[in-house]
Amino acid sequence: MNSNDRVILDGCIARFKQENELELNDSELFERFALLQINKLYDISYDSIVNSIVDGGNDGGIDSIIILVNNIAIDSFDDVDDIRFNKSTNVKFIITQCKKESSFKETALDRLITTIPALLNLTKTQDELLTRFNPEIVERTQILKDIWTKTATNGGRITVNILYVCAASEIQISSSFISKKEQLLEVTKSNFSINDVFFQNYSCKELIQLYQTTKNNRLVLEFKDTPLSTSFGEDIGYVGVVKLGNYKSFLTSETGSIRDDLFESNIRHFQGEVDVNKGIKTTIAEGLDKDFWWFNNGITIIAENPNQLGKKLTLENVQIVNGLQTSYSIFNSHSGDLSDDRAVLVKVIINTDKEIIDNIIASTNYQNVVAPALLRATKTVQRDLELYFLNEGYYYDRRKNYYKNQGKPSSKIYSIQYTAQAIRAIIFSDPHTARSKPTALLRNNTIYEEIFNSQRNFKGYLNCCLITSKTNNYIVGIANRQQKGVIANFKLHVAWLAPYFSLTTNSIIYDQIVNFDLSQYDSRIFQTILNFMLNSINQYKIEHPEANLINMAKSKDFTSYLQEQLTTLIP
Repeated sequence: MNSNDRVILDGCIARFKQENELELNDSELFERFALLQINKLYDISYDSIVNSIVDGGNDGGIDSIIILVNNIAIDSFDDVDDIRFNKSTNVKFIITQCKKESSFKETALDRLITTIPALLNLTKTQDELLTRFNPEIVERTQILKDIWTKTATNGGRITVNILYVCAASEIQISSSFISKKEQLLEVTKSNFSINDVFFQNYSCKELIQLYQTTKNNRLVLEFKDTPLSTSFGEDIGYVGVVKLGNYKSFLTSETGSIRDDLFESNIRHFQGEVDVNKGIKTTIAEGLDKDFWWFNNGITIIAENPNQLGKKLTLENVQIVNGLQTSYSIFNSHSGDLSDDRAVLVKVIINTDKEIIDNIIASTNYQNVVAPALLRATKTVQRDLELYFLNEGYYYDRRKNYYKNQGKPSSKIYSIQYTAQAIRAIIFSDPHTARSKPTALLRNNTIYEEIFNSQRNFKGYLNCCLITSKTNNYIVGIANRQQKGVIANFKLHVAWLAPYFSLTTNSIIYDQIVNFDLSQYDSRIFQTILNFMLNSINQYKIEHPEANLINMAKSKDFTSYLQEQLTTLIP
């Protein structure tokens, strides 16, 4: 046993805490650190990692459930509406237990052996599950079961990864532990009716290795012939054709999956087996006597710091801004055989100007019909918000993980969706919609334009994010696991109430949010709100016996009930 690994890991966690400015207890900090490390290869956003956490009272021994559909994290039922399920759908369920303990214990597996069949029972209703499990894990599981059913029905692939992380110096397990592991795998396989179920342990040693692993943002693109290069002022462009096999290699990650992070700037998600993609697939499979690029518009790439050596072009911060459908079709349909001499047309633009990049993204994608919601990141108000947050020492992440990949503290990074939810909850007194339909806040034009109004003082927007973030940190620190399990379902409701209780008023105008002093929202105020919420929840359930915690959090009626109680408490 190498005790040095434990000491080194403690140092890594301390550094992680300082860099990300986190105020969490040791157990919560270990959990947050571990989840970020073990999910590094999937390029999941910090928000999605936090949203995946379901621990608290009645968690059944599960600390996190991550749902990936075609490498995209799914955080709500609202997200499921955007998925087109077909035979190409690839789903991963990552179920994790994190324990800051010095050894791997069989009791952890015993709990999962019992919990997984109970949670995955399709005959169990939401109300029945809530008698045993907390709302966070029940809702997460309901989303999982919905995706599981739709994927299986449409012939897609499902993989389940069960991960057990602890602070042991190294992986040392007994024969009885191995037996329990095999039992857990069999139980999970039988419940999902699949064979692709995997189990993995992580100790200090593996966590240190993952922490030291930095994402390689330098990729090599090999052209069929030396690419044509041109310059315009200080900007450089390259144009050429790349063999289909080489392009597939360029797209392939260390795990063998597609590098989904290359498409974060692309405003169109992969549409699966639609007519266009079927045509591309057919061309790849059958058009062996014709060059591929003759029949395809090609790929547009934005990148930085090029280094050309003959046919090979090394690039940093690669973003494929047009050609997502083509790229996915090549990745899914081509064998990677380099003897296939057919190629795809690729143009590479070297530019770091965000406004120019946004214009390139918009112009190259308007050639086809695109849902308006997918263009939000390129809008002026979004660029202005990014600049405002930056000037205030915070990072507005218009494109997922842009600032995370630069090493900026996660506590200061706010995504478009996180910001939209915070604004909708606090400014519009609408925590139920922000909670139940987060994607619709960006998809629906009317709601989007209500939220992102460039005429408002952006300080109010930042304060909404800070209030919500502070609320989430307070909730994480709740010592009573039962209370934590309940109130975690109402995070946005608590954030909405924070200014009312801090300012002792039952009516809030926007200027008060703009001028809100975050220090007024201290732990004493939070405890007052917590007690108010718990009492209101209990009273509402007495008056509405049919209500459950998940539906209450999504209900306008419950928000109105809270408003009435607030008026009574603060005249």
